[in-house]
Amino acid sequence: LEEQATQQAVERVADSVVHIQTVGGLDEAGSAATTLGGLTTGLVVDKNGWIISSAAAFENHPSSILVTLPQSGPVPAEIVATDHSRQFALLKVETELDLLVPIAVPESEIQVGAWAIAVGRTYSPGTTNVSVGIVSARGRVQGRALQTDAKVSPANYGGPLIDIRGRVLGLLVPMTSASPAHPGGGQWYDSGIGFAVPLEQI
Repeated sequence: LEEQATQQAVERVADSVVHIQTVGGLDEAGSAATTLGGLTTGLVVDKNGWIISSAAAFENHPSSILVTLPQSGPVPAEIVATDHSRQFALLKVETELDLLVPIAVPESEIQVGAWAIAVGRTYSPGTTNVSVGIVSARGRVQGRALQTDAKVSPANYGGPLIDIRGRVLGLLVPMTSASPAHPGGGQWYDSGIGFAVPLEQI
């Protein structure tokens, strides 16, 4: 029954989870254009083409961003804004598709110990990757994030952390429990400590 509930929860949110490919960008010194690129996940937050994702995927200022929407090939996207405090980016795509917008869990309903499912669409546009855990804590990282022990890594950054009903608890982002001045959370990869910004806040 737990397996069925998990699969059904992922199915409810899957069409809101999009595959993102970045192309080009600056080298590590930030001084020259290269052919850097990468893959990441995004989450639809408005049916008119507004998408949020982890800001870490765009740190090298890619020359182009392609988003694969459900039942669609890749379409270009633009970064509209970046929240450096909570480490997410807002993207916009132009589409006539009526995109599925997920339901946000009210913060007042989020309980420590409840099921939490991390969902990504990084490896392939056609499939989701999933890991399961619980909500470990609320109000982490100076009150900005939920904590989960579901496996969180670049494989699902930018994707949603959902509850067992398929509603979105928050957006998975790399954060650190240390100082806001040091937002990178690489040391927590697959460590049993992952963070998500509550979707209701976003």
